[in-house]
Amino acid sequence: MQIAAAAHWENDVVRLAVLTPDAVSDAYVDWLNDPEINRFLESRFVRHDRDGVATYVASMLASPSALFLAIHSKALDRHVGNIKLGPIDRQHGLGEIGLVIGAREAWGRGIATNAIAVISDIGFRDLGLRKLTAGCYASNRGSRIAFERAGFAVEGVRPNHFLSDDGVEDLVLLARFSGA
Repeated sequence: MQIAAAAHWENDVVRLAVLTPDAVSDAYVDWLNDPEINRFLESRFVRHDRDGVATYVASMLASPSALFLAIHSKALDRHVGNIKLGPIDRQHGLGEIGLVIGAREAWGRGIATNAIAVISDIGFRDLGLRKLTAGCYASNRGSRIAFERAGFAVEGVRPNHFLSDDGVEDLVLLARFSGA
């Protein structure tokens, strides 16, 4: 999405900023390769390196249908994860949200909920979208709770959708509408 790299949005807990390739750190790459952190990410099937991640970030920065942001925890004073709004479907007023909180010390602090709330504001207020959606593995209780606390509701479940280390797993579909 063509937004200035200096753009940022925030609330009392988080600051979201456009992620650029030069912001890709060893710690960020390590999140993507850590089996505990990436266990609910589709990117877990590939080994990541700094150049590959920087190339991906550059592609998101150039994408007309995605907004890819770094999540900075104000309390921890650092980059702790990423959140993406995309693909964005302007014809139908839709946007899909995905995120990762990579820094373990940021888990359980409400950072994901706050990041979801801020990016939802961007989607509704700044981009004029009417509906935001997300999906998570059924066993990813932290993600589901974060979305529900940010005003999302379960729309449905796709049974036996994913293959995981524990067998097959349901996909939980969540959504929030503008004005909700």
